[in-house]
Amino acid sequence: MTIFSGSHVGGALTLAVLLAAATFSTADEPARPPRDTSQHPLTSTIRYATSRYDYIRENVRDYSCLLIKRERIDGELQEYRYLRTLVRREQIRGGRVIKPMAVFMQHMESGKLKGRRVLYVEGQNDGKLLVRKGGSGAFNYLKLKIDPHGAAARRESNYPITDVGLGKMIERLIERAKDDIKHDPTAANTQVSHFRNAKVNGRVCTHIRVVHPKRGEGLEFHRASLYVDDELHVPIRVVVYGWPTRQGEDPPLIEEYTYVDLRLNIGLTDADFSKAKLDTKPNRPVTTPASLPR
Repeated sequence: MTIFSGSHVGGALTLAVLLAAATFSTADEPARPPRDTSQHPLTSTIRYATSRYDYIRENVRDYSCLLIKRERIDGELQEYRYLRTLVRREQIRGGRVIKPMAVFMQHMESGKLKGRRVLYVEGQNDGKLLVRKGGSGAFNYLKLKIDPHGAAARRESNYPITDVGLGKMIERLIERAKDDIKHDPTAANTQVSHFRNAKVNGRVCTHIRVVHPKRGEGLEFHRASLYVDDELHVPIRVVVYGWPTRQGEDPPLIEEYTYVDLRLNIGLTDADFSKAKLDTKPNRPVTTPASLPR
C-alpha cells in the first residue's frame, strides 16, 4: 500500500513529489497492551486521544497542510479531494475572543473544482461560507455565500467547515469511542490494537486500530485507524471502513483524511483569511496518484 512521498513536515513538499508513490508501512511493531485489562479496551484509547486533544488545545494555534480526503456522501463514494488548507483556532485572552476560528481552503483538483476557494471566519460574513466557484466554465469567477450547515454544503462534505480542525477530529473520535463502549460494554465485539513505528508519508506514528468484527446496534463502523505523529503529537491520518456486504469482499470505505506537509504554529494573520484570498491565483492542480493506502 502506498501514499504520497515526502521527507518531513515543514519541509518543502512539491506537488510533483506528491504524485510519486511511496511506501505506506503496515509492518507496524506491536506496542504493549493497556495495563488495566479489566477495563474496556477502548478506555485506554479514549485516555490517549484525550491527551492528544488537550495537547492541541494548549499548544496548536494554527496550521497549514495539504488535506487529502475521500468521503462517502449519501451512499456514494466521492473522488479524492486535495485541499490546500489554512486553519486558525479560536484564540481567547482574558475571557474574550481576540482571534476567531478561521479556515481557508483551495481545491487543487482539475475539472469542475479547479481553483475553487472557500473562506470561513467565525462571526463574520453573516456566519456564511464565502465560495469562489472555480472550475473551467464561464462563471468560475462567481462568489457565493453559503450556509455552512445547509444542503449545498452537506453535498460537498460529511462535516461542516465549522468542524474542521485537528482538535475537532479527535473530539469526534472520542465521542464515537464512548458510544461504542455504551453499545458494546463487555467488548465482546470490539478489538483494539496499538502499533508503534507505523509510517504515513515517511512520518513515524502511533497507530491505533479498532475493529468491530460483526455488525451491532449503535456501532457505526467495521474498522477504523488513527495515526498520531510521534514528533508533532497530533493526528495526521484517519480512515474508517464499513462492513462488507458479502463474505470475502473488501470493507467499503466510509471516510479517510490525510494531512500532508503539516506545519504547526506558522503565525497565520487576519490577512490569510481576508476576502482577498478568494482572488489569489490558483496553484497547479493535483492529479490522483495511481495507488493510495487502504
